[in-house]
Amino acid sequence: MTLLTTSPAASPETSPTPPAARRGPADLLREVVRRPSAGVVGLLVLICAVMAFLAPSFLTYGNWYNLAQQMVFVALLAIGMTIVLITGGIDLSVGSVLGLSAGVMAYLVNQGMMFGLCLLLAVGTGAGLGLINGLVITKLGIPDFVATLAMLGVASGLLFLWTGGVPFTGFMIPVYDTLGGVTPLAGDLTAPILAMVAIAVIAAFMMRRTSFGRHAYGVGSNREAARLSGVDVARVRIAAYVISGTLAACAGVLLAGRTTAVAPTIGVGYEIQAIAAAVIGGAALAGGRGRILGAVLGALTLTVASNVINLAAVSPTWQSVVVGVILLVAVGLDRASTHLSRRLGGPAPSP
Repeated sequence: MTLLTTSPAASPETSPTPPAARRGPADLLREVVRRPSAGVVGLLVLICAVMAFLAPSFLTYGNWYNLAQQMVFVALLAIGMTIVLITGGIDLSVGSVLGLSAGVMAYLVNQGMMFGLCLLLAVGTGAGLGLINGLVITKLGIPDFVATLAMLGVASGLLFLWTGGVPFTGFMIPVYDTLGGVTPLAGDLTAPILAMVAIAVIAAFMMRRTSFGRHAYGVGSNREAARLSGVDVARVRIAAYVISGTLAACAGVLLAGRTTAVAPTIGVGYEIQAIAAAVIGGAALAGGRGRILGAVLGALTLTVASNVINLAAVSPTWQSVVVGVILLVAVGLDRASTHLSRRLGGPAPSP
């Protein structure tokens, strides 16, 4: 008697996952929306391809070297902003913290104080302002938007009163030339570029491989569930704002060295660019999602967009318009990707 057996290949439980080439459109689309940074890379490639034909100077080494130098400050702010967004908050004060920290650095150097101490106090200023943000938000229960908006006004107002509307100048000394990137360290490598790379690597490791990173994602995804799991929600949120303030101060110190002057309006508009870069890079305004690499790619995207405006001989006043439109589109795509992923039957885009 012949026994009828079922081939393992025919069993649904044991059938192998179809290779990527056999996946349907829904499967491929689900993979795309799960990786927000893929859209950033695609946008960058599209812009570069178009500009390669319209402006041959766009792909030159000199132009991209300048782009790397310019993106450093937005990238540092975007890294801090991404960490805050992951925890479910937002920091509108990064631009003013950048400016006030730059003012502290310039003033102390002009007073003849030891450079290392000047640097420590300037970065400490940003960390202190971030700590105040975190304490006001967690201990007083004031919404993130209101608390950081108030800090924006306070810090920018203090800088304007301090300078009297006149920029700080005359603080550039040889060591600051090197720190600000005016004098390269080795070949074409400058201190700001190396600092950005080092900070991005450290931040990425921290968010992926440490308990703080895991807790930050948990707090942003579900604050109450994180609290019930034993996570100190307030401490995590305060730490996120301290990190954001510290990186804003680092950006301010580097920017002051790059521009060789600290104007009263030095940090104006940077908060919008930081938020735009973070959201373009895949950070969710609702919290619980974001990548450090995505923040850096988002900063590069904004810098490339500004460069395109310059090469196209368009008025620089259009830059803020372009950044605003990019931010609006990025938020819209973020909402659309989450909705589409749910419609396709998969989970929300991964962090």
